[in-house]
Amino acid sequence: MLPVKPFNGVFWMILALTIVAVAAIRRNFAGQPYARKTRFLTCLCACNIVVFFVYKFMLSIDAEFPMLAGIDRFNWFNELPLQLCNINLFLIPLGVRRKSRPVLGFSFFTAPLGALMALLFPESSFIGYSIFTPRILGFYLTHSLLIICGLSLSALDLYRPRWRDIPGILRTLGVLALGAHIVNTALRHTVCAYANYFFTYRTDISILNLFWKLIPVPLLYLLPGLLILLPYMCIIIAGGSLMDRRTAQPVEDEEAEEEKITQSS
Repeated sequence: MLPVKPFNGVFWMILALTIVAVAAIRRNFAGQPYARKTRFLTCLCACNIVVFFVYKFMLSIDAEFPMLAGIDRFNWFNELPLQLCNINLFLIPLGVRRKSRPVLGFSFFTAPLGALMALLFPESSFIGYSIFTPRILGFYLTHSLLIICGLSLSALDLYRPRWRDIPGILRTLGVLALGAHIVNTALRHTVCAYANYFFTYRTDISILNLFWKLIPVPLLYLLPGLLILLPYMCIIIAGGSLMDRRTAQPVEDEEAEEEKITQSS
């Protein structure tokens, strides 16, 4: 049966396979041209878009899902790829094609983090069921691929986060969140009364409930989340900078030694 829920054996196996996939991508594409890496990652995102819509189709015919999700019926307008993590299915190919650092930075930080948070704190309809249940398989497959796509930006050397990227990433986040809120407002007044992309309206998630108590205003109540996102980005950027310096040090020492040899001869 292999039931899956956060922190059980199947869950850790899925995360382990995800990390192994990223390591395999890095190894197989080491030294390959930028264009080839870009094509591969674009194709991977395209495959995940197909998987995403197949997964949503399986939800649409799952008689149990609406009851477990607390909704009257499945509504496609609430299941579009416009959430914080899955919007990166489209942004990653756009970013690598245009070499847009604000888009790449946003995707690098939010795709893996958003997808991992979804896996760690899933809704009740995705907890305790067999991994081979169609909606469960689709949920874990799409989110695992999102983590792989996001981390592959670094694994393929298509993006290295820098301190100067932070303002652009925050602007991208702000524009997308505002856009999602406009979409939510339009949908709520027309075809889907509970649309909540980017969670710009209050939702039943513990940390977001805390934010709402601090700022009980749609969209604006998410601002305290920057107190989590900014340190997270700083830690990743600082760690990456440290690794880059350590990697560059042997090269610098080698060049200095060659220069000494040249001068002495």
